[in-house]
Amino acid sequence: MPKNRGAKASSAPSLGKIGSGWRTKTVSTTTPRQTKAAKATALSVPEKDDVELDLEKAVFGDVGGFERGLDELDFESGEDDEEEDETAESEDEPVDFVVDEEGEDELAAFENIADEELFVVDGAGDMGTSPITHSAAVVIPSSIKHDGLVTAWDDSDDERLSISLATTDRLRKLRSTETDDVVDGREYVSRLRAQFQRLYPEPEWASVKTLSLRTSKEDVDELSSSEDEAEDDKERALTANPMGVLLQSAASYTSKTKAMLLQPTLLDISRLRDANQQAPSQSAIQTLAFHSSLSLLLSAGYDRTIRIYNIDGKTNALATSLHIKSSPFQTAAFHPDGKRVFAGGRRRNFYIWDLESGGVDKISRMYGHEGHQRSMERFKLSPCGRFIGLIGSGGWVNVLDANSAQWIGGAKIEGGGGVADFVWSTDGSRITIANSAGEIREWSIAERRFVSRWSDIAGGVGVTSLAAAPDDKYIALGSQSGVVNVYDMTSRGEDAQPALLSSLEQLVTPISSLEFSHDGQLLGMASRAKKDAFRFAHVASGTVFKNWPTSGTPLGRVTAQAFSCGSEMFVTGNEAGKVRLFKLNYYS
Repeated sequence: MPKNRGAKASSAPSLGKIGSGWRTKTVSTTTPRQTKAAKATALSVPEKDDVELDLEKAVFGDVGGFERGLDELDFESGEDDEEEDETAESEDEPVDFVVDEEGEDELAAFENIADEELFVVDGAGDMGTSPITHSAAVVIPSSIKHDGLVTAWDDSDDERLSISLATTDRLRKLRSTETDDVVDGREYVSRLRAQFQRLYPEPEWASVKTLSLRTSKEDVDELSSSEDEAEDDKERALTANPMGVLLQSAASYTSKTKAMLLQPTLLDISRLRDANQQAPSQSAIQTLAFHSSLSLLLSAGYDRTIRIYNIDGKTNALATSLHIKSSPFQTAAFHPDGKRVFAGGRRRNFYIWDLESGGVDKISRMYGHEGHQRSMERFKLSPCGRFIGLIGSGGWVNVLDANSAQWIGGAKIEGGGGVADFVWSTDGSRITIANSAGEIREWSIAERRFVSRWSDIAGGVGVTSLAAAPDDKYIALGSQSGVVNVYDMTSRGEDAQPALLSSLEQLVTPISSLEFSHDGQLLGMASRAKKDAFRFAHVASGTVFKNWPTSGTPLGRVTAQAFSCGSEMFVTGNEAGKVRLFKLNYYS
């Protein structure tokens, strides 16, 4: 069929396959003449008007204006341009800079100027109502010294600050007088430091004067010699163990408070920050104990960790801890020498942790007596530090040497449902043992026999716990019925039966723990079977304080309790893993 040359080509759609679908493809029918005309039209671009030129300068910059500005610069000598051109032409050649006599004088003047004095920092503008403003003067301060020690960082901006102490309430406490107002930054930092030290005074053991292991500046300068390096290594080995260093200066921690006569009406007590708030327990607190001379508190439980806290009533920082994966702890206590911790759980072994060296010894057997000591979870150290008493099975109480862990002797109570609890005498010469039936016997360490016996005659049903005052004057027995009977051990008849001092019936669930204060005036009574089941008794009068605990005291189910070495602090542990810390305010 002949083609029609005069007819215009039509645009027809063409189908192209893409994947599994279809798309429409348009075929261009533009002639070469039309394309050439379109290109000619596109090349004829109109000139930019003033608006477009201003916009272009704003976006891309005014290159022409920059070049005109360079041309208008007035140089001191026209020879500079020629020298620059010559230098540019021979960039590969070395250039010698020649300084005239006047320039040499100027360079010599700059050689004696410190680097920081070559720069000037502009002061800030108006700071509004802010109490801190910048002054216009620039002062380069010298080295700052605090207590004879050079600071590690010296900020020159401190001299340029002006702080108003009367502008805000929180800064008014820093004023020395009522008219005191504006101080510079250096004085402001000094007053802040003094205020902090008043609120949180530095403990005596942490000061440079009392730490004998602190290396002096002269020692640091002479560490190049081999002898000094060896001494320094020895000191670092000691200071790597913080407890070891801490225990070497125990005298400064001994309580210097003096107890006043406690009145039986109201108890003056205040709550402090929880003792284990920084390092909480992951299980119920099973045991608590204070150090005999330091402000240290030990806590342990079924989370297999012994934690020791530095008790200051504010931060109560964690001093150290020991985790033994295979031992959930039931009992843990400081040795009277203060350098070891004895701990045991429901296992056939217990552990001795040396706080100075960090070593742990495992005592796993009592040769020849394993049959009546199936668990070492309940034990007590004698106040003299020589012996360990462990509650065994079948009515036995075994006595070990605290240093060698060797078996010394054993006391056995027949009948009565086995041993309920026992206490040591102050001198460690005898053990007072009570069985569940309320029969109490006293066993002599030296004679290896029972020397006296008496009974709980006050009607308590089933003895559960036993506690003795530090001076052996009182003994308290807790029962299944919640009754606590206190006996006066200084008033004893011919049959060795002590006089009943008081019978306390404020609690109605089994007594789980009893604790006398170190002055013998207070008796803490707790039952873990009921929430907030805790009372303080005034021992001499046989009465219970009614003003504490209150309904808002968060004691929980009390599982353990302890008095500090001077009885000014008191703690309770509960099933939630909290260690509540309280301060007794009848000390001066």
